[in-house]
Amino acid sequence: MSNCKFSSKRVLVFICLLSAIAISCEKESTPLTLPTIKSSKIFTLSSNAITIKSTFDITNKEGITTIGICWDSQSNPSVCGNFTSSSLSDSILYTRIEGLVPNTKYYARVYASNKDQEVYGPEIEFTTNNTVEDIEGNFYNTVTIGTQTWMVENLKTTKYNDGSDIPFVSSSTNWAEFNSSGYNYYDYQIVNKNLYGALYNWQVVNSGELCPDGWHIPTDKEWTTLIDYLGGEDVASEFLKAVGNIWPSTNNEANNYSGFCALPGGESGTALGSFSGLGREGIWWSSTIDHSSGDSEGWNITRAILENSTVQRNGFSSNAGTLNFLSVRCIKN
Repeated sequence: MSNCKFSSKRVLVFICLLSAIAISCEKESTPLTLPTIKSSKIFTLSSNAITIKSTFDITNKEGITTIGICWDSQSNPSVCGNFTSSSLSDSILYTRIEGLVPNTKYYARVYASNKDQEVYGPEIEFTTNNTVEDIEGNFYNTVTIGTQTWMVENLKTTKYNDGSDIPFVSSSTNWAEFNSSGYNYYDYQIVNKNLYGALYNWQVVNSGELCPDGWHIPTDKEWTTLIDYLGGEDVASEFLKAVGNIWPSTNNEANNYSGFCALPGGESGTALGSFSGLGREGIWWSSTIDHSSGDSEGWNITRAILENSTVQRNGFSSNAGTLNFLSVRCIKN
């Protein structure tokens, strides 16, 4: 027969082991503290995307395993359906949903979770923007940023909005004598049209007939309103730039939270008949001529975004407008 007796020392060790296991289980079953979602609101809204800005009250980040946004076409979305996740670096979080359907109602909620539970912010109901069509049948997504609504892509049309043709300026043009309206593509290559759009000179931009009906070339003041909404010239470029491999690899700060999707379409006209900046800089017309310097001809005001730079307010003498071909973004009336 085996000996079933335990020594007092063995009993004490056994009790200590049971106590340690019980304490461990008690710790694991205690819910970790989750942040309080103080507010969630629409930052920008597009035809096919939305950016939501949320603020949190956080006492301990260590317990957070996931934070993000969930959405659905039905009310009360959860992480069991469509969701994104991201990291929370401070008390403010921008989360972005893409691939939505234009003119469609959705519901979204910001969430935070640990291994035990999720907490949700207030439900946000929204309807995505419509797209807009130009005279040639090109469709553009649109984005509402603050009080403004912009096209998401650079303009591509080769016709005025009355249906008449815009002259194409080819490589055989005598640039030294050129003095009329026109458009071209970067390096005269139509392959650049779909991504970067067309490049237009001042005569076309100033015609008042370039953008689709109900839209216009933005003024210098309207550009400033956009930049100010995104935090000013020093930080707005990271909100404006398209993400991915379109800009250089040094473009690590780009997030496109604005939904503007700024593209580096380059320009034509730095020297007669030459092109520069594709993939490195985007330059867009405004409709404003600035006469504050006392120059009777004035200065055409533009906005430029470079590789790793602030948004720049630039200009050139209006008598050179014929030979400068830049990108165009239209803004809704």
